[in-house]
Amino acid sequence: MGIVLLKLSSHGPDRPDVEIDFHPKRRVVVGPSDTGKSYIHACLWYLLGGDAPDSTFPQAQGYQELRLRLLAGDVEYEVRRGINGGSAAIWSRADGNEEPLAFEAVERDLGELIVELSGAAGKQLLRNQSERGPVTGDDIRHWALWSQTEVPADFATSGVGYATPKRTSSFNLFLTGNDDAAIQITKSKAEVERIKGQLTSAEAALERVKAGLPSDVKRDDVAEAIERVDATLAAMTSQYEARATKLKELRREFADTAEEHAIAANRRNHAHSMISRFQLLDEKYTNDLSRLGASNEGAAFFEALPEVACPLCGTSTADQHGHHDHPQPKPKDYQLAIKAEAEKVQSLRRGLLVALERERGRFSEFRAEAERLGGNLNALQNREAAVVNGARIEFTGDPKTLALRRSDLAAQLGIFDEIERLEAEVARLGKSKVRKRVNVTRDGGTHGRAVADRAKVLLEDWGLTDIKNISLDAGECDLLINDRARLSYGAGLRSLYLASLVIALMEYAVEHEHPHLGVVVLDSPLKPYADPKRTESPDVEPSTVREKFYRWLSDWAGYGQIVVLENEEVPDSLTDAVKPIVFTKNPALGRAGFYPYRDLPEPATDAQPEMKLNEPAGDSSDQKDDDSDLLPPP
Repeated sequence: MGIVLLKLSSHGPDRPDVEIDFHPKRRVVVGPSDTGKSYIHACLWYLLGGDAPDSTFPQAQGYQELRLRLLAGDVEYEVRRGINGGSAAIWSRADGNEEPLAFEAVERDLGELIVELSGAAGKQLLRNQSERGPVTGDDIRHWALWSQTEVPADFATSGVGYATPKRTSSFNLFLTGNDDAAIQITKSKAEVERIKGQLTSAEAALERVKAGLPSDVKRDDVAEAIERVDATLAAMTSQYEARATKLKELRREFADTAEEHAIAANRRNHAHSMISRFQLLDEKYTNDLSRLGASNEGAAFFEALPEVACPLCGTSTADQHGHHDHPQPKPKDYQLAIKAEAEKVQSLRRGLLVALERERGRFSEFRAEAERLGGNLNALQNREAAVVNGARIEFTGDPKTLALRRSDLAAQLGIFDEIERLEAEVARLGKSKVRKRVNVTRDGGTHGRAVADRAKVLLEDWGLTDIKNISLDAGECDLLINDRARLSYGAGLRSLYLASLVIALMEYAVEHEHPHLGVVVLDSPLKPYADPKRTESPDVEPSTVREKFYRWLSDWAGYGQIVVLENEEVPDSLTDAVKPIVFTKNPALGRAGFYPYRDLPEPATDAQPEMKLNEPAGDSSDQKDDDSDLLPPP
């Protein structure tokens, strides 16, 4: 991905806005020392997530905010930060929309945004042998923005201090496009100490567990004893289940028989009750016949008596008339009625006797059935008792005792398992506490060869034609020129070789879509080579290198964007092509510096600490031509 710098500006109340416009491919800012060129580098570093520039910069007084516009794809971003520090505010709008109100706030961390825009989001870098972490904004800025002290410095390009391993990793990420996610890391000292503590605890636990086990007990013996107990319990369980099945069948049969016996008993009792009722009714019929016989004999006796006239009046019975004139029944009529009633009772008694006989037969049948079912119930009860008593006699062992024995054996077997686990843990921790050294070999391969070839072409274009062979040491993140390390050369050549390396790396990374910011900022790459105070004799005339460098830059249209901040002036013949921003240090001639010229109070006579720009971590503090002391000419 990468970005394109568009504009750097500084703002403050009652102060004119200060702006630096960047060409999409190249921008050169030239001028003498103390005009603000290095301040531009410091502002870019700050607005891309680094430390703030020096707040005591004289000409910056009254200015409160720095802004940087940059383009990433089809989105234009504006980063705003207070000069005195604080978090960054990020705004964005679609590319091509020139309306100031079109900017919308973006709730993102600046460092995360820079990493994402560089294409390094999600990549992992080695911070040291025992730690791996994501790419940070510092990794991106380090290989893109080079200060005036870093360019000719005699220390490694990856810097010095704790950040060196991850900067080496980020260099190779830009070079190859591959991160360190697959590299096996070693353990940290803290992790090793933690493992040692765990090992001590495991060994102590092992001794405690062994103390709870008799010395003459063996695991095989315990396992065999458990198998025997399990076999016995299984046999007992199987036999109990078989007897339970038999008892279940017996009890089901007993229930069915009991139900049948109850039905038969009810029927028997019902038949017996019916016989008693029928016998009582037969006695009633017998009494009725006896009564009717007596009544019939009385009527016959009455009929045999002679008629007697009235002793008073002598009137015969036939001539006597009473109050009622109904005819009086005769004894013969009574006898006929008694006969009819007797015949009816006899007919009922004959039917009753038949029913009584049938009920006596049913009673005999039901009584026999009840007696038979009762015998069956007794037989079933005897069988159930025999099954239960048989189970008690067969199992002489106590299941409870066997279960307790098995529990004890299982506990002993668990101790053996715990001993085995602890011994394995002790062995594992013993191996884990060893801190193996991880040797990471950085080999750029074809990528390194391609970047070195690009750097050689650049150096030849700049007039350094004595390079017989060149290669890239990916482990040192630096060039080997004519079989010599870059740092073995003088400051002037070191600067030019470094410039060729970082530009070639940017071009290669952007061309092959490897992570990279897509921008290189170089502060004074030519000045060390042309510095007349240097004692080394340059291989080529300084003017030739300067002219060829600017001529190359005027025609350059490669991948990425280059910003050069330089003391060496652009030759007049190349001014129209390069179109540099010139700081004159003279308020009456062009642009004096980054900030407009202002009259400033004379500095105090007391000794004041030298004001320096805040360079990124690892920069040298003894900067020689520092731009932080911007004062008007005498």
